[in-house]
Amino acid sequence: MELLLDGKLVSASIKSRFEEKLKLLEKKPNLVVLTLNPNDANLSYIRKIEKNCSKYEIGFDLKITKKEQEFIKVLDESIKDKSITGIMCQQPLPKHLFTEINKIPKEKDIEGITHESLGKVFVGEKNINIPCTSKAVIETFDYYNIDLTGKNVVVVGRSNIVGKPLIPQLLEKNATVTICHSKTKNIEEILKTADIIIMAIGKAKFLKKEMVKEGAIIIDVGINFEDGKICGDVDFEDVKDKVYAITPVPGGIGVITNAVLIDNIINSTKF
Repeated sequence: MELLLDGKLVSASIKSRFEEKLKLLEKKPNLVVLTLNPNDANLSYIRKIEKNCSKYEIGFDLKITKKEQEFIKVLDESIKDKSITGIMCQQPLPKHLFTEINKIPKEKDIEGITHESLGKVFVGEKNINIPCTSKAVIETFDYYNIDLTGKNVVVVGRSNIVGKPLIPQLLEKNATVTICHSKTKNIEEILKTADIIIMAIGKAKFLKKEMVKEGAIIIDVGINFEDGKICGDVDFEDVKDKVYAITPVPGGIGVITNAVLIDNIINSTKF
């Protein structure tokens, strides 16, 4: 490994950018977070967002709901409330509720998860919020000046918040994109051809050195727990001496995603 892609450095760069934006805002960002029967892990994550919002004087309001109808009612009220600039719906949620979530206008969709927002990502529109984790991956390439032109980029995972929205963003940077998933045949052979691998499947230490070609660049989006310790989808210790560059877990894409979320919340005041 020649280069550790340190998420803290990328995050600091994003923060310096949005701190400048904050100084120029005429309207204060105001976020509402909606939950449905949250567990302790959900609430812990939300409290971290609240702490970050407080640090940057962003309005924050947590709405804990117990029933689906209550969730829908609060969501509708938040959409209509002109003082609210951003809406976040804590996942996971029942799939049928996405009919309701898709009512969120793009200017309030700080996660970029509605059909309207995702559709605009695919056609290359700029004035939208892009799903935070996928955007964090692109921010990493930009910060470290990694040119994707003509590169064979393999994305492992096809979720609506990482894999799918990465496709148009990578194509815009002139990469050749391959998507792999749980039904992909000969995945190891495909991975061996990749100049860049983006892992986002949620399987602890799935990627081993025998799946990677010499000098590849590895982006690890995974957050897993093994023996009580956090780890990614990549076996870091196994592959690190074979690759050119790699993101760590923790301290990689997760840190950048948090900064991107705040950036999206701030951007929501301008759309």
